Amino acid sequence: MSNDVLMRSGAWPQWLWAIPVLCGAAVVAGVALTTAVPVPDSTYLVLDTVVGMTYPAVGVLILSRWPRHPIGWLFCLSGAGLALQALSGGYAAYAQSYGLPGALLAAWVTNWVFFTGFGPLLLLPLLLPDGRLPSPRWRPVLVAAVAAMAVLQVMLMLRDRVWVWGHEVPSSFGFVPTVPVAEAAFGVVVTGLALSGVAALATRVTRSDNRRRLLPVFAAVVAVGLSVVADNLLPPGPPVGVWLQAAVLPLFPAATAVSIFRYRLFEIEVLIRRTVVYALVTVVLLGAYLVTVATIGTLLRTGNGLLEPLAATAVVAVAFAPARDAAQRAVGRLLFGNRGDPAAALSLLGQRLESSADPTRLLDRAAETVAHTLRLPAVAVLAADGTPVCAEGGVPVDGVRLALVVGGRVEGELRAAPRSPGEALSAADLAVLDDLARQLAVALAAVRLAREVQTSRERLVIAREEERRRLRRDLHDGLGPGLAAIGVRLDVIEATAAGMPPAMRSSLSEVRQLVQGLVGDVRRIVHDLRPPALDELGLAGALEDLALDTEEAVEAGPVVTVRVPEPLPELPAAVEVAAYRIAQEALANALRHARARTIEIVVRIERDGLVLRVRDDGRGLPDPLVEGVGSGSMRERAAELGGVLRRTSASGAGTTVEAVLPL
Repeated sequence: MSNDVLMRSGAWPQWLWAIPVLCGAAVVAGVALTTAVPVPDSTYLVLDTVVGMTYPAVGVLILSRWPRHPIGWLFCLSGAGLALQALSGGYAAYAQSYGLPGALLAAWVTNWVFFTGFGPLLLLPLLLPDGRLPSPRWRPVLVAAVAAMAVLQVMLMLRDRVWVWGHEVPSSFGFVPTVPVAEAAFGVVVTGLALSGVAALATRVTRSDNRRRLLPVFAAVVAVGLSVVADNLLPPGPPVGVWLQAAVLPLFPAATAVSIFRYRLFEIEVLIRRTVVYALVTVVLLGAYLVTVATIGTLLRTGNGLLEPLAATAVVAVAFAPARDAAQRAVGRLLFGNRGDPAAALSLLGQRLESSADPTRLLDRAAETVAHTLRLPAVAVLAADGTPVCAEGGVPVDGVRLALVVGGRVEGELRAAPRSPGEALSAADLAVLDDLARQLAVALAAVRLAREVQTSRERLVIAREEERRRLRRDLHDGLGPGLAAIGVRLDVIEATAAGMPPAMRSSLSEVRQLVQGLVGDVRRIVHDLRPPALDELGLAGALEDLALDTEEAVEAGPVVTVRVPEPLPELPAAVEVAAYRIAQEALANALRHARARTIEIVVRIERDGLVLRVRDDGRGLPDPLVEGVGSGSMRERAAELGGVLRRTSASGAGTTVEAVLPL
């Protein structure tokens, strides 16, 4: 039966999972047998345990997706070799203590079976991540490495002494001198393998288009290589090198898992997520088992060596459920966020919504909050017309789509991508998303209403200023000249009517004064409706006229300059008035409070709209800053048009007032 058929039938993955199960059973059995008898040194048992428990699991996860991937098989072989050493070493120690058969054979196996796992472990970096060499130039290195491993394997099987957990005896199966031949050969081979692996992976990292996915693995490989070199260079007592290897060897599969999680190194995220919790529980229980056995062995030593593991097993069995639940909760939070705690997710979203000061930007970080809360790669909130309001990781095309409804009105849509391709969100995920969608719907409605209010306000201001401009033009060009013409005609009538009765002349004079008063009122109304200079000179000319009036009105005052880099286009009436009034107020504030020597007014058109900047070299804003009526008026004029006003200052370096007014 082919691999493809096995994959489709499901038999292949089931058979694969027997590898980490058997390795784990071998490690547990070896630990139980070793702890049942006193041994001089069980340091290497720790090394066997961490590798035998972690490496086969990662290897099977890779093989479940890619059955022929050499990386997966090397991971499994690495774990199996050291798991078998734990089993054979444990049995050898137990059999020697209680006179059981096969003790010497188990001890002989212990001395070489470990390298069937340790050698492939050091060979892994040469082939990561795709199972191929970095380039054809590395083929001689691979051939030399495999040949050296084979020779060393034979030397270990035929050496003249065997070692089991700190106890060394002559071997009946070998003749190769352990010292110095076998030990020297072992040091040279493993050091060469470690350094060549680091060099190969470094070559891949420097040439890879996506270096970040290999960096965790590269860091772990460097740590493993350094620990192997340290074990060969440092003296055997204390076994610092072994401790270092026991600490860093689990980093290798962990780094591979990180790359799988984050960068999809082998595209098997779904399987890993379903397995991590069981691996953690296994490690926790094994640690608890070892600690419990050691404690009970100290307190209840009976001499037969069987009571301690039985009592420890009972204690660990009782603690299994709480340990499993605690590990599952921790992994759940790491992988799936707060989907098991909807209240925490809602609270976090509520805090983010409350922190927004601008109602129109209420949802700016909402998608980011939902994505980080549930550990989702992409989340987006769309308006009713399909426009993205906020997004994290892009707008998902596939995944969950939830309508955001308030009062029967569809306000928009919440989209959430699955954590990995082919993995549907669970019922717990959907329940939390549904709760979050209700809050987002209300917030989206609030954003829509706030924007509608702002848009209506802008339209009212624009319409008001346009109407004022029209009224000013009508009054200035129509009613005003008409009243002035009436006054002139009255003067002509009075001058030509020499025989006019005194009463008639008095009435005519009163009418003329009334007309003159109406002309003055019209001029005042025209001036109040809109600054006359804007219609006569335009915004640039009006600002220059304002600067001249300021210099003439204040003796020994600051030098006011106006810069307009390019000719301004025809501007809306509301924008002209707002820019002029803001410049007028900023100029007045600088004259009253800044004690400036120079004031510069700059106007330019940018993509965001018209930008007005008034900068002085005075003493800057006071600390603390209390906003007065004038500053509030400037901010209000900018906000009416949907613009923004910013005031910045540095002590002794002046003040800058900048307004951005949309066109």
